Amino acid sequence: MTEELDAVLFDAGGTLWDVRPSREEQFVRALRARGLEVDPADLAEALRNADRVFDDEFALQDGVNEAPFWERYDGFVLREAGVHADPKTISSDISAAFKEIVNQLDTWTAFPDAAPALRELKERGFVLGLVSNATDLARRVLKNLDMERYFDFVVLSAEVGVRKPRREIFDIALRNARAASRRTLFVGDKLAVDVKGALGAGMNAILVDRMNVYPDAHVIRIKDLHALRRFL
Repeated sequence: MTEELDAVLFDAGGTLWDVRPSREEQFVRALRARGLEVDPADLAEALRNADRVFDDEFALQDGVNEAPFWERYDGFVLREAGVHADPKTISSDISAAFKEIVNQLDTWTAFPDAAPALRELKERGFVLGLVSNATDLARRVLKNLDMERYFDFVVLSAEVGVRKPRREIFDIALRNARAASRRTLFVGDKLAVDVKGALGAGMNAILVDRMNVYPDAHVIRIKDLHALRRFL
């Protein structure tokens, strides 16, 4: 970082918390329901590759009509994992199963490094904000995971009408933080959506790459939030 920081902003899903059952488990269940099996290691590698290959396209999604995108994504995963199945059917099955659990608060589990990192930053006096492409569900998850107390503000795409990586949502966050972009750090798990979006808004940015999706990314990259202290 070239200057001292006043504010640290975080993405939500994939950065502070994750979904249970995991994406891998959701895929396995959808396949088994159709009488299909997949090697777990092959599936995990296929999902990592898909996240990397579809990163830029994922950043263009509007949160409304995403079914065609997920069909392409899931089709890629199936091919990479060596599973012969209809992508549209499997994608539809996964989507339907996810809709059944998405609003259940116990579906969302905090990463073990999240609360300690937030607590340390709060104690050090940073302004903390959450900026997510999400609905009000993110607020409820934040409260349920007992992390609401660490944040000074929350900016959600469904409430402000604009999504990351567009600059406008980062500018809204900066106004909430009352901080200059050059003195603000954004922390997220998506290269195009989070890191490139924040850099485009003049912020500093760190990529949390828990699953080693972006080994060749030319950005500051950490494997968990414990490593944040090295840069602050």
